[in-house]
Amino acid sequence: MTESFSLLDQPWILTMLTDGSTAELSLREIFDGSHSIASIRGDSPVQDAAIYRLLLAMYWCAYREELDLAPSEELDMAEWIPERLEAATENQPDDTVLGYLDRYADRFDLLDAKKPFMQVADLHTSKNATSDVRRIVPDFEDDYFTLRAGDGAISLTFAEAARWLVYIQAYDYSGIKSGAVGDPRVKGGKGFPIGTGWTGAITSTIILGSNLQETLALNTTAEVLQAEGDRPVWEREPDTSAQRLDPANKDGIYPKGPAEILTWQSRRIRLFPENGLITQVLVSNGDRIPNANANVKDDPMTPYRYSKNKSKKGLDVYYPKPLDAQRTMWRSLEPLIALETDPVYDEKNRAPERPRTIDQLAYLKENEVDLPETLDVSMSSVQYGSNSSVVDISISTRIELPLELLPKSAVAERQAVLNLAAATSQAGTMLGSFAGQLFQAAGGDYEFQPAATDTLLAELEPKFSEWMKTLQNSDLEPRLKAWEMTVRNAVLQHADVLLVGAGPKALIGRIVETNGDERFVSAGTVMSWLQKKLREILPRTVPR
Repeated sequence: MTESFSLLDQPWILTMLTDGSTAELSLREIFDGSHSIASIRGDSPVQDAAIYRLLLAMYWCAYREELDLAPSEELDMAEWIPERLEAATENQPDDTVLGYLDRYADRFDLLDAKKPFMQVADLHTSKNATSDVRRIVPDFEDDYFTLRAGDGAISLTFAEAARWLVYIQAYDYSGIKSGAVGDPRVKGGKGFPIGTGWTGAITSTIILGSNLQETLALNTTAEVLQAEGDRPVWEREPDTSAQRLDPANKDGIYPKGPAEILTWQSRRIRLFPENGLITQVLVSNGDRIPNANANVKDDPMTPYRYSKNKSKKGLDVYYPKPLDAQRTMWRSLEPLIALETDPVYDEKNRAPERPRTIDQLAYLKENEVDLPETLDVSMSSVQYGSNSSVVDISISTRIELPLELLPKSAVAERQAVLNLAAATSQAGTMLGSFAGQLFQAAGGDYEFQPAATDTLLAELEPKFSEWMKTLQNSDLEPRLKAWEMTVRNAVLQHADVLLVGAGPKALIGRIVETNGDERFVSAGTVMSWLQKKLREILPRTVPR
């Protein structure tokens, strides 16, 4: 008998409910109102992001069908969003999405013999090679797995495999893949690198509501509800082992809209079931986006960075911007809130483009739509190593973003906050330099100490997020001064700890030579230097 696992009816999505308990739910249970769902809470934050994006593609396409707007019609999101937020507070069944899923029910079976979800049914190599299931789980941990009875081979339940399948299509690393029969790109039985999954190239930015229905509404824009020619993977003919091609571009195919890119099939995959478990997998190359993702701006849930080097006269080039692994929050704030109309930017110094989901909420704020005063923004990304052929680390963070910073009119407030974030990061850098100079005073060679910087900034990150929430309807200048004092006190506290650990040699000091010039370095001179730098970086802390 052919095995079946319907993602519509079988539980596979791990969730946190609003009462604090957890539940594993089917797609229908996600939308039918039978559970009050707070959030997706799966095996890892990046897997959660991939699941959120999958649900959003369904949500967008369902409401796009229901609205059925002509290209010239204008959708008033100032009415649509509040309606959906009201429905979210009542946890009503979402008949629009449920009806849509019913129409495509045959495309949501994980093990279908002809159209398995996000897979190619007959995918195989010339030698019928496969890999064990660890291939689709990046951070292997024993508790993700069960042991198949008998020979003890590693295996995944169907529910686990479904979650990791969605993850691997979104985030798979680059590098050589198994060469699938029927893919003309294969040479010598190998599929050569085509890059990471699309979501691995971006910062997945999700605005979290008080429950899942609210999250889906807050991450929906007028643009996604009116996109033409945009189809997710389940609305298309099933893929073959070969990549899809655009007749006008033999090098690959570009996404045609947001739902397609959120379900982008960067790989061709086949899961192999045995005795009710997934025991083997095959992962081959899928659809490649040409030109290293340049100007692929269909994703409304990521910031984009301007590339001065790639741009030329008449052509501005933007790339999706992944999170920085180091000092994540301090380097992520500008791409979330900056606007190209802010006076600090010009033709030579272009602003990053913030996620269009955030842009829309700023527009709604300007039009006095009742929205949460603070946006709970979740950001996640993957950092790859060795030519993107391995996953180094997964990165995730959350920022409490005051909505009043986002409208165009909030130029002064926005710039003040960005300047303060930059000053905080700079103060952290000064602490790392201070630690290096202390080491030099004690008899060693000067070397910047990044651990001191990173420890300070990691400590300040949640405090800054909390501080931003105090900006609501308050006098800005006192709040800016309060934060500068917080930073100064934290730096000096860390400096005192470093002084204690530097030992008596640093207190005594020594003469050092730099470029032929001699100078005296001691704990005292280094502390004086740090205090001087803090007065420059944090001018509001200087007594007047």
